[in-house]
Amino acid sequence: MSADQLDEFVKILSQFPVTIWNAIVTGGVGWKLMKPFSKQWEFGHFAALFTMLGLNDYQTKGKAETGYWPKVVPLIPCHSDPKEPSELLHYLEPFYSRERMAKDKVNRLKRFLASDICHEIWVGDSLSISANFEKIWRALGHAMGQSPSKKTISFAMKCLARSLLMVNQSTFEYYAIPVPVDSRIRTVSQRLGLPNVSESSERERWRQVLIQIQDSNPKVTMVHLDSLLWQIGTLSPQQMQEHLMQLGAGALAGRISEMFSPIFSIPSSRRRCRI
Repeated sequence: MSADQLDEFVKILSQFPVTIWNAIVTGGVGWKLMKPFSKQWEFGHFAALFTMLGLNDYQTKGKAETGYWPKVVPLIPCHSDPKEPSELLHYLEPFYSRERMAKDKVNRLKRFLASDICHEIWVGDSLSISANFEKIWRALGHAMGQSPSKKTISFAMKCLARSLLMVNQSTFEYYAIPVPVDSRIRTVSQRLGLPNVSESSERERWRQVLIQIQDSNPKVTMVHLDSLLWQIGTLSPQQMQEHLMQLGAGALAGRISEMFSPIFSIPSSRRRCRI
């Protein structure tokens, strides 16, 4: 895909009304499964849980929308709001101990639940977390011993952002947080004919796309763009068109799907879920 064709892709996305972008975010499996917790638990408790689940959404057994979220979320009783973060160990440690990279995931679970930033989220309300969103991002990376730009930290912050959106809090600053670059995001780029670049260059590529979209729709964040790219990344052109049509994209759905090469042309190792 030439620079002119990428510009055309961005121009089409810029025509999406906010209703489509919101449908993209709320239509995911993770949103649907976690939404009841936003109504039953104190906000900080729910937000900490959502963030933790995002931290361990990597190297899952199959696609995350079938092999992770639908398996882990039902293990947590929605009707019973825990009083302390440590109570989540009872529900999550047995699950992660059976997952790929079990030791790393259990250690990550324990490290997050014992961290100061987890407790800050746990006792926070939507206004305080929204006001300190970028600070929380950097603190989360520090607590987990990773750069804040790493894909799992970025994705965990996407989950925290979705917890805010679920309670109609949308004033948080998401501009500095990059797209979580995983194999599915790279598959999108490859199917569009874009050159293979470093992880940092891939993040910058999609940051520039977001900036252009925000020129016409300032309410669109990386949460929205990443959700779209992740949802369509491994769909066939026909499936992509049908999916976008269901979201209300109308004729724009066909124009987008025509830009993508068939998924079978991408090596299977590049089609995995978030890593």
